[in-house]
Amino acid sequence: MRVRCAEKEAYWRKVVRRQEESGRGVRRFCREEGISEASFYGWRRELQRRDRQEKRSTAVDGGGTCPSPFVTLRVAPPSMSVIEIVHPRGYIVRAPAQVDCDALRQVLAALESVEEE
Repeated sequence: MRVRCAEKEAYWRKVVRRQEESGRGVRRFCREEGISEASFYGWRRELQRRDRQEKRSTAVDGGGTCPSPFVTLRVAPPSMSVIEIVHPRGYIVRAPAQVDCDALRQVLAALESVEEE
């Protein structure tokens, strides 16, 4: 099923790109190509939605070409009472859930200064 959907998506991406490059209006393009205007608009809207969703997903999970300013944070179950911080450079900081915030800030600042050297 996914293969069929991927093929359909690829087909409609090509159709939308051809229409944009043709310089013709959607109505004329669809009529001349024998494509349903309603299908064209529906797929164009769906592809734009998917692209926006992919863009948001990339921004959130740090994919893409720009380094993410965020670090991965995994919250341990309450029974373990541990905070684990994974720094983008690979440092892992584990601290008890009741850690002194100032002490944790100092540790993270120290890690940042190591990167600058």
